[in-house]
Amino acid sequence: DWSIFGSSDCDSPMNCFNDQLDTVKFLASEGLYYEFDTAEGQKVWSTEVEGRSYYADAEVTFPLASASKLFTAFATMVTMQMKPEDWYPKKQVNEFKGWADFSNFAVVDSKTKANLTIHELLTHTSGLPFGMRMSKEDLAKQTLFYPPGTAFGYTLGHRVAGWLLRDYWKDQPETNGLNFETVDDCFQWLIFKPLGLKATKFDDSLTEAFGYSGQAGDASIRSSGQDLMKLAVTALRRGKTLGGQQLISEANWNKWAIPNLLPGGKLSKDLVGWMGAEASWANWNVGEVKESIMKQSGDYGWNYFGATYDNSKEIGWCGFFSSCLRVTYQYDVAFVMMQRDVSDLKQSKPYVVQHFGEMAQSLQCIGGPKCVKSGAQSLFCDTSGTVAAQSATTTCPSNAQRGKGWGDEHKDTYFDIKNHACYVLGCAGR
Repeated sequence: DWSIFGSSDCDSPMNCFNDQLDTVKFLASEGLYYEFDTAEGQKVWSTEVEGRSYYADAEVTFPLASASKLFTAFATMVTMQMKPEDWYPKKQVNEFKGWADFSNFAVVDSKTKANLTIHELLTHTSGLPFGMRMSKEDLAKQTLFYPPGTAFGYTLGHRVAGWLLRDYWKDQPETNGLNFETVDDCFQWLIFKPLGLKATKFDDSLTEAFGYSGQAGDASIRSSGQDLMKLAVTALRRGKTLGGQQLISEANWNKWAIPNLLPGGKLSKDLVGWMGAEASWANWNVGEVKESIMKQSGDYGWNYFGATYDNSKEIGWCGFFSSCLRVTYQYDVAFVMMQRDVSDLKQSKPYVVQHFGEMAQSLQCIGGPKCVKSGAQSLFCDTSGTVAAQSATTTCPSNAQRGKGWGDEHKDTYFDIKNHACYVLGCAGR
């Protein structure tokens, strides 16, 4: 049974997911959009769900909230690739120019002072608090909730990483004459333009929510499904863009962005104390806000890119507003879901956690070529079990919509298990 609510007569995980999204429990105004793409950047399937006001499509932008971390993590790894003598996992934050005071942190229940590393910032193992309007000066005065590198706790590490990247790159020879001052300036040059993004930027309307020390790389990026998918496909291609630029070497991607890098290889649930000092106003866990974010995606580890699932067969993360990026190396496909639905009463995120593999499998071609080489056509049409290459004259359904009203503009369309676009896995080592 694909229904997370326990009862449904849907005939596929795709239709069951859409049934779940098309509900009175979906209260967002903007609608919802999701898409699956191959490693060749070819769309296999997408669905548009109407919100209270309108449909969302691939070009509608949404605030990513905590899914912003994926871009900040990627920017950090690109910098580690470009500047390995200055940026590496064990590099201490206080060793960067202008960051000497970000050191000698007090630690709860300890007389020992501690410094923080890039590794600890990116893996949520720094012991820094989880908060909203935190400045650099505020953070430098904090007491760490555990000795760095010993536990997992959702923190502001990516916000610090974004500020570090801004301060570092504006003083480098590569950026002479660019005159950038903000984190957005840095990211536009460093990753947004190389990835070919058109609508992604930091949302300055969130400045008051996250403070005035600089744009929040952990929470304030806004993007579209079209743009977020380019990051997802680059992750699926292990650091190589669709244009062929290897922004992060495959060797480094395999080392930094796929394995679980938490202490002892443990999962986050085994490294978290939900009660005690963590459950305080200072650490923003009142009302279980922090706990709900940390537990939202099932059992997971963490690496320099994001969460890692199912023994590192999948990577990604979902934000507080329920937009998600997910990549499966086992099934060789990338997925993004865009929405602004904090409560997620329809449980779209739990459905993806539980049924992502089944959704991907339902889109694979049954028959046809066993695998495709890099650069080759990966998208085909499955008609009652007969697989054929798509062409300009081929009509092969690759999308659905779910409306909330009457008439053609609001009609529901479905995934037809006997006639739909399908994809073929990439050959090993492509």
